[in-house]
Amino acid sequence: MDSPTLNYWLHRLLRSLPNWLPIILVLIVLAALFHFRDRFHSQQKVEDVTHGEIISEDHFSPPEDLERLDLYRMEHARLSMDIAMYSFTDKYLADEIVKMARQGIEIRVYRDREQYDNEERNAAQHHDQSTSDMFKGEQNIQLRIKASGRRDLMHLKAYLIDGTLLRDGSANWSPAGEKVQDNNARFTNNPVEVRFFNDAFEQMWARSDNQIAQ
Repeated sequence: MDSPTLNYWLHRLLRSLPNWLPIILVLIVLAALFHFRDRFHSQQKVEDVTHGEIISEDHFSPPEDLERLDLYRMEHARLSMDIAMYSFTDKYLADEIVKMARQGIEIRVYRDREQYDNEERNAAQHHDQSTSDMFKGEQNIQLRIKASGRRDLMHLKAYLIDGTLLRDGSANWSPAGEKVQDNNARFTNNPVEVRFFNDAFEQMWARSDNQIAQ
């Protein structure tokens, strides 16, 4: 195409551009809405969804403070909380559990034998208070510990609030696990997943060789 012809078509295009500009802008806006639609839905908070809607959230440390997220969820508990936690040295979370128990919320905590013993021993050596010590005398907190066994650890890092909100993932309840290490915490209200965890927790809780620590 020679230069005069090219100039002619460029001139035509520029003259028609104002007429097409509104359509182009609408298409850009629609494309942006479509692109961010799934991201928006994935970031909906579990407690904000309407009845019957299933939502899952994934959060990752260290970019996110998982301790803060766990505390936020716990503050919204009203009836009960079942906890299966391999490592539990985070005193901020333990203190929140004590507050919940004193508000009448029923708390059940299930621990791994080996990890529990290590934490109790470390606390004693440093003349410190373990998270389990913080629960002593609290009527609404029950604590059971899995029987000894190095090959069959109770390795879960999960809890269930009010029988409806499940948190699982890789993050232990330790300051490092919640804030420093590469971990995730996933929240869901999916009734199937909630039921599976609830059934698994009840089976663990009912083991005949559990130690009833409180």
